[in-house]
Amino acid sequence: MIKMSNRQILNLPKHTNPGQDRTASAPYNFVPLPEVVVTAVNDADELPDHDRYYPARHTGYFEVTLTTRSPLYVRCPLTINDFLRQERGEDVSLPLREQVRNTPDFFYTRDRNQPVIPGSSLRGMLRSVLEIASYGKVQWVTEKNLFFRTVDNTVVGQYYSRRMRGRVETGFLTRTRDGYVIRVCRMARVERNRLRGTLYEGSAPNRTPIWEGQPRQWMPVWVRLSSNNRFVEEIRYDQQTGTQWHEGILVITGDIPGKRKEFVFLFPDNDAEEVPVAEELIERFHDDDQITQWQERAFPKDKPQGGCRERDGMLRKNPPEPGDPVFFLRENGELTFFGRAQMFRLPYRQRPIDLVPEDLRRPEDIDYAEALFGFVRSQRELDHMKHRGVIQQIPGQGDKRRAYAGRVFVTDAVLEAGQTNYWLSDDPITPKILATPKPTAFQHYLTQQDPNNRNQLDHYDSPPPHETVIRGHKLYWHQGERSRQDIEDTSASPNSTQHTQFKPVKPGVRFRFRIYFENLSDRELGALCWALHPLGDSTKEYCHHLGMGKPLGMGAVKLEATLYLTDRPARYGSLFDGDNWQTGTSTRESLSDRAILEHRTREFEQHVLEVLGLNTRCQHLHQVKRIGMLLKLMEWPGYPADPNGGRFLTAQNRPNTRYMTIQPRNEYRDRPVLPDPCAFDPSICNLVDPTPGNPVSSAGAITRPGTSGQVASSPPQPAKGSERSTRKVQRRSSQEARATTKREWVTLREDVKSGKARVQTEDGEIIVCSNFPPYPMGTAGTRCRADVLRKGGKAEHAIFKGWK
Repeated sequence: MIKMSNRQILNLPKHTNPGQDRTASAPYNFVPLPEVVVTAVNDADELPDHDRYYPARHTGYFEVTLTTRSPLYVRCPLTINDFLRQERGEDVSLPLREQVRNTPDFFYTRDRNQPVIPGSSLRGMLRSVLEIASYGKVQWVTEKNLFFRTVDNTVVGQYYSRRMRGRVETGFLTRTRDGYVIRVCRMARVERNRLRGTLYEGSAPNRTPIWEGQPRQWMPVWVRLSSNNRFVEEIRYDQQTGTQWHEGILVITGDIPGKRKEFVFLFPDNDAEEVPVAEELIERFHDDDQITQWQERAFPKDKPQGGCRERDGMLRKNPPEPGDPVFFLRENGELTFFGRAQMFRLPYRQRPIDLVPEDLRRPEDIDYAEALFGFVRSQRELDHMKHRGVIQQIPGQGDKRRAYAGRVFVTDAVLEAGQTNYWLSDDPITPKILATPKPTAFQHYLTQQDPNNRNQLDHYDSPPPHETVIRGHKLYWHQGERSRQDIEDTSASPNSTQHTQFKPVKPGVRFRFRIYFENLSDRELGALCWALHPLGDSTKEYCHHLGMGKPLGMGAVKLEATLYLTDRPARYGSLFDGDNWQTGTSTRESLSDRAILEHRTREFEQHVLEVLGLNTRCQHLHQVKRIGMLLKLMEWPGYPADPNGGRFLTAQNRPNTRYMTIQPRNEYRDRPVLPDPCAFDPSICNLVDPTPGNPVSSAGAITRPGTSGQVASSPPQPAKGSERSTRKVQRRSSQEARATTKREWVTLREDVKSGKARVQTEDGEIIVCSNFPPYPMGTAGTRCRADVLRKGGKAEHAIFKGWK
């Protein structure tokens, strides 16, 4: 019997696709979050030990050929000497193309002219597909608060204004023995025409404040204030006496069109309030996504004193009195964040991980990816399990609940012998800039309920009833065959700091590698087979994603795997097999053979479908809507970007896959919404979704005659007592055997020809359906209404009755 858990299919917020005029374009898309996590085992103790081979489990390897369909590049790590040169800054005076960080080498182990694909990259590629296809946990989501700043009239702009306007304070950030504090101070605005001098250097729109001359950034000043103390009436750069003069420093923020005033921070009083600054806020301020390139240029590490910062853009290590001038916000009496501009970037209250339901990331659940590739529970996860009563005490070392080593091992992929001309170019290539909207672009990264109304878009802090979740697993579209011209930026300046260089291999290059595995159940072996050879439409080709440059259409690779199972007793029972070494290899099966692939993946697919409550409606995972989206994103040749086309390509009736632009027109301004893969293929909409609220079965065995649920390599055998069952069937009443007709939804398994096609009923039976009209032409995957004729409960034929 299958043990039942108290979990249910989640009713997650569904993404609504926008109209054509509100459609965004991007080279990526998303596979939605799983409605439930499918566990590989009920408990960690069910995982096999590593000190023995189990006769009812599978051990062996896959021999895999990887063929590049588009240019491929995996960057080579630095040698220790190059790394140290870079850390010491010894290469900064070299031309950009000779700097360490722009080393163009493909990954290699011995000869830099012999490209190698590291096993770690291949392992990650396979695991990502496995996690999606097996309905694994959603764990790789940032736990850091994202930041935003917008002053438009959209819903998020109004939200920013409510939190910031009239509430921002000023102070000096300084360091004490107990940590960082902000000493609160007053601030006054000063008209630029009172400063009488050049404030910025560089060219618009990236001009930065000057640190030399007069006036300059953070220059000591003495000011006389207006009657309301909000504005500077007079400013002097030399020391003044008298009670009407106030000492401070000049603070110059970014140069924006129409700006007329700068800031003067007045020195704090001796008894000024001190606001503690948590260390994690300092760390967050210094994160790469916080320190912009403008800040790196505006606050170099040698200004205002040499070596005062660890690197460009950071705070000073030990700022002298009065400290670094900052703007800050307090909410509910607590410091929220601080910045260098009055309208600084503000953290959302909710983190991306908070928009993933807890049921999809419970540490006690062991999904297929963890069961195969291993896991280590963090101390926080263990404490969380104990707090919730999942475990009574923290497990010790060696306990499978704490950590488990993987049973799948991936070798490096090396060039197949006999190939000589495999580089895309003899010289390094400067690719186009791989800029991409970050997760702060909520109109792309979060589900949207009202995408056609820019004032009703859901963001990370959207209040009820506008529930939202993250869009799911991000994958890039394949874009067909790519040439050097499609990838290279021939207009890149030799001194550009935005570009890099690399040396990719060309399409059609073949690599070989092996995947070794030990003690896998039928289900686990099936999951690995599915990840290697996605089981979708037999008429279509599916490619994996690997390496750099995926936004440019690079990194499409085709896998062809052959399975070798080994007989461990035979392997260790003798040294020789005739004139050869005894390897114990007992079978050789090509997963390119559809029948073999279906056989090997059957137990895995049936287990996932049963947990989803879809095993009576579907025979394969590709009939499930979510997996249909995964397969669409892996489909080759995919959907090439039209660099000169609009965001929606009307002639092709699909969204474009290019990045949107800022110049000459900012296409992000109105926050168009990224549609899901259904916008590229409407037939995906007809695939099946699990029913929310249904109880979820555990990872226990699927009870099916002739199978053990865990291992069923051989064809099912007749169950005991089957003859008695047969006699009962033969004695069914004539009432049961009578023919019946029921109108229901069916799914086309093939394109309609001569008015007929094979279809799949709601019960998963395959029958012929006739009477299709000549137009519109029905295609595989489309759903329609049909009258299904059954005799004795078995579907025999269907008659088409309409598309809606």
